Amino acid sequence: MGMTRRRMILIAIAGGLALALGLGAWDRDIDAETATVMADRLAVQYFHRSGESPRQFAVREQRQWADGWEFRWRYRACPENASLRIWISRNGRQANYAELPECETPGLSTPRKA
Repeated sequence: MGMTRRRMILIAIAGGLALALGLGAWDRDIDAETATVMADRLAVQYFHRSGESPRQFAVREQRQWADGWEFRWRYRACPENASLRIWISRNGRQANYAELPECETPGLSTPRKA
């Protein structure tokens, strides 16, 4: 009893589908450029919601870690202890604010939180 042509085609389709699903579940890392675009988008959202001007922050700093990227904009009013930090996971599935700027310097108002 040989395998019919129809049965072989169905097995091939099922195998291809299983392979496609298996490859789709594999976590792919995003590149630094994609992570930067994501972080910049979150920063713009923060500036809009908080009312803060981007000019109140220093230029973006970027570090790559084993599990993702960290982006940081130091708050000019107190750059040693306040910044906007954004974390992007290596695969790009998680992107969040790791730190919102809060300046504890007397006489300066604290930025509104996003």
